[in-house]
Amino acid sequence: MDITTRESTTPHSMSSLDLSAQGRTLLRRLVQGEQVEGSEPGCAELAAHGLAVHDPHHGRWSAADLYHAEQTALARERAAIAHHLRRMQQLSELHGQMRSAELPRGNGVEFLDRLELVTAAITQAMDSAKSTICTAHPGDREAATLHAAAISDLAILRRGISYRTLYPDTARARAGEQEWVAKVSAHGAEIRTLATGFERMILVDNNFAVVADHRGEPNRRTAFAVTHPGMIALFHHIYTQQWERAEPWTGGRFRQRSETLTTSRSRRILNKLREGRTLKQIAGELDVSLRTVNNDLNKLYEAVGVDTMFALGAWWSSEAAAKERKLD
Repeated sequence: MDITTRESTTPHSMSSLDLSAQGRTLLRRLVQGEQVEGSEPGCAELAAHGLAVHDPHHGRWSAADLYHAEQTALARERAAIAHHLRRMQQLSELHGQMRSAELPRGNGVEFLDRLELVTAAITQAMDSAKSTICTAHPGDREAATLHAAAISDLAILRRGISYRTLYPDTARARAGEQEWVAKVSAHGAEIRTLATGFERMILVDNNFAVVADHRGEPNRRTAFAVTHPGMIALFHHIYTQQWERAEPWTGGRFRQRSETLTTSRSRRILNKLREGRTLKQIAGELDVSLRTVNNDLNKLYEAVGVDTMFALGAWWSSEAAAKERKLD
């Protein structure tokens, strides 16, 4: 057995784990059967490591059972490891709680930890709007909520506030959104729908935003109220990108130009294909995913009645698509 043993690393013990030269020399003597006085150099060190035991009958020190000493030392090490693992877990939990704690006010971001606070912040901001309101609702909205919202939204529009709203394409098939859109668009609101996913947010003027809480699992009952000018500018930039990719909607189940075969984005895709762009290049230039470009092309194949990109390109260049090419 190697006589260079190691001391257990407890939270309170940071001394060297190696035996000193005196301790190693004395241990060899004890292992060979010698007994020594407690004042012998290295004896206190061996006793601390459990390698020397006191014989009360003779008042002297002798070697401990080395197997027992080894197992005892290993047990202490395992206990120390378990202790540190517990501390690591507690530290992770503590810092997780700190990250999810309510942010202090005064830094331009306020955490709204329940739906009532979210609703109150939105209502107060919209009632005090001076020029613009931009909203994005990627999920369903209850018909009762939309009916009540129409009253306050129409009042906002009558004040001359510019009002924009984004919905997913699926909203076109829901009666609640159809009714709300028909009412507010008749009073000047602009509504568009987007086939791809987008971020939930409400922007008021250029100084206030309510954005979804993206930490962990999506939670519609919590949000952040933001007044930091840099963050507000970022949210407006994101919203503008989403808005420019969307299609106009004035209510009803279908798109405003249901007689057309193309959308604004699909026409841009066709034009870029004609210029020789690859699908990957087109996705990058339009700031959409490659999957979105392919989905738009698949819809065109079905609408036009072709099954190859060459045939689709031939149609786009033909007289049959002349009216479609002039839409933009």
